[in-house]
Amino acid sequence: MFKSKVGLIGLGQWGKNIYRNLENLNVIDKVYDNDLESVLEYVPNKDKIAKNSDELILSKDIDSIFIASPASTHKHYVIQSLQNNKHVFVEKPLCLSINEADDIKKITKKENKIVFVGHLLHYHKAFNELKKNVQLGKIGNIKIIKANRLNFGSIRDKESVLYDLASHDISMILSITKELPKKVDVNAIFKYSKEIADYINVILYFEKNIIAIINSDWISPYKEHRFSVFGSNGSLIFDDLKDWSEKLIYNPSLIDDNKRISHQPEIVIPIKKHEPLKQEIETFLRCVENKETPITNIQEAINVQIVLNMIEKKLKEKYF
Repeated sequence: MFKSKVGLIGLGQWGKNIYRNLENLNVIDKVYDNDLESVLEYVPNKDKIAKNSDELILSKDIDSIFIASPASTHKHYVIQSLQNNKHVFVEKPLCLSINEADDIKKITKKENKIVFVGHLLHYHKAFNELKKNVQLGKIGNIKIIKANRLNFGSIRDKESVLYDLASHDISMILSITKELPKKVDVNAIFKYSKEIADYINVILYFEKNIIAIINSDWISPYKEHRFSVFGSNGSLIFDDLKDWSEKLIYNPSLIDDNKRISHQPEIVIPIKKHEPLKQEIETFLRCVENKETPITNIQEAINVQIVLNMIEKKLKEKYF
């Protein structure tokens, strides 16, 4: 189906999902992870296992590099790949600072290659259907966007919950507002580190009185992945933990100017079951082969990084 040959750097929990899809698409050429024993256990074809990252990045047989290594390594691998004539698929976050993001953007322009960032929810049919209904005016004027991403999760030692979880929701919010926020507020809990937040609550203020609220938490005893847009004519709720038959709901209930609640029955918006990661990877491969610019391109990632930077500045003002 695809002519591309790709290399994968990073075979952790998410990297294994990427590897599975690349194998199924018959495009994987080499895999590298610094935990060689884990790779040997997971990859059946030992000829595809690289001893170091240069085997992938310097290879003339490989046209694209997938990067699913720790975020602190992203800048190095992305720039090295670009400078060796490779297109890049890099898992979120793109990097860990606005300066790193700007450096990557400069190299991207110079080398004229695609940098595709793994903001996965852009390739989820439920989110795309939500966005389409917002754009068609189904809920009227947008008032509030809410994004909750909570769970017991892997507690990182180099990137906070802001980068690990909230980056997804910031990307989704910006795709709806189509603008950067003018102001941010933030609250955080530092449970296991004095510097790395384990819980964060962010409020983004946009023009036209639109407010976005983000709750990201990897120390929650219950799991929630919910994204909602409240408007003047009702609400759209994307709940990714629900069955596919219930993932997207339109709720026409409203609170009027006299604070009276008008309850209306919810309406299910049908979504066809699919694997967003497979959709995302196929989109990247098509963009490479057809020389198309993806939705989750370098500028989209830069915009997310700008908001992350605004939040980090507010965190430092408040807590450090």
